Amino acid sequence: METNEQRPINDFPSVMEAVLKAIREKDFEQAAILASLAYNLAPNLSEQARAARDLSAAYRHQGDYDESEKWATEAVEQHKALVEEEENRSTLRELGASVATLGTLQLQLIVTDPSYDNQENSQRATENLSKGLRYIEESRKHATDKDRKIDQYDINFTARTGFAEALAGDTKRSLALGARAVRLAFLSESPKIDTSNPNMAIEERFKAKARALMRGVGAVAVAAVAPFNRELAKSIVKKLN
Repeated sequence: METNEQRPINDFPSVMEAVLKAIREKDFEQAAILASLAYNLAPNLSEQARAARDLSAAYRHQGDYDESEKWATEAVEQHKALVEEEENRSTLRELGASVATLGTLQLQLIVTDPSYDNQENSQRATENLSKGLRYIEESRKHATDKDRKIDQYDINFTARTGFAEALAGDTKRSLALGARAVRLAFLSESPKIDTSNPNMAIEERFKAKARALMRGVGAVAVAAVAPFNRELAKSIVKKLN
């Protein structure tokens, strides 16, 4: 009798699930390979842009920021075109995630490249992350289910927006976002959220909550120390971003 036989991963949903698993396991080289495969298997332009976004994340984690920017920019442009074509919950939330992903890359550059660390770039990262959250919030106007009040993308990007606000000098807003990120952390990948990953195992859901909580607490810490010790604040962001 055959047991534990693995089927080849050759359909878009399975490949995207494998991409997320590789990212969670910090196998970013494998994540990039899989995301590239997903990009070519995507059934429509929105899903292709989503794969481009994951490619950006995989390259960002590998330190290949030029390649990361290329894919994040493509995702933003494609999702923006889809919103202009038809504004609905899906197109708005995916545009929000793509814009926030570009902001996340810009935030990473600030904390890793001293030549990039200036007020103009800090403001640009803040604007993209904040704009991404606004698109995600706007997408909920098209939702009807009561469980859709919180989006998984909110949880993914609220703390990061707090990081950016702190480095841009807005301590008050950074603290507020950090506190919100801590509250949201306990809902990360919860089945109560209709945008959570339905295929995630219970153990992985707990890990997702722990990661989100660490980012939320980190955002509060960054807000507190950034006005006095920017380098320490950047080191926290670098670890948690």
